Amino acid sequence: MRQFFSLILVLAVLLSAGCVEEETANTTATTAPTSLAMPAVTGTSASGPAATPTPPPAEMAYLAGITCALGDKSEAAYHCNGDVRIRSGAYDEVQIIATYADNNTFRSGVVSLGGNDAVSKSFFLFPDLKYQGQTPKYFVRLDRTVYPVIMSGDGGVAWSNILPPQEATE
Repeated sequence: MRQFFSLILVLAVLLSAGCVEEETANTTATTAPTSLAMPAVTGTSASGPAATPTPPPAEMAYLAGITCALGDKSEAAYHCNGDVRIRSGAYDEVQIIATYADNNTFRSGVVSLGGNDAVSKSFFLFPDLKYQGQTPKYFVRLDRTVYPVIMSGDGGVAWSNILPPQEATE
């Protein structure tokens, strides 16, 4: 009962805070005080309607063997390569995205995975030479949805429902 009273008191304070108006200097009419109506509390939860549950995070794709090095024939060509594999389904557009600390973003070519195609393919990124030795944040775009990758060593897992999925703009 004591918790219920505290909850009612907190709700009253929160609701009355939104009812306060600023006083203006040019107003000559007086306003009647407003009454505060408390909403009826039903059920066991006073926090409002139940929110739709978010599905648990799911593994969407896997990155493996990511290595970055200077090119074999030219010292000016810095590249990163690795393998991408999807867990299930078929995607017409799979792309790896690397974002560095200064928000500069590099994208791999687009490949199809799953269905009649292979479920694993190699990818290549060509970041600027100034990023040599830096580790970017990786993302995997599956069709129009971008998923963040949690890295572990030279690979990682793209998860759904860790962050709100973003629609790809390109």
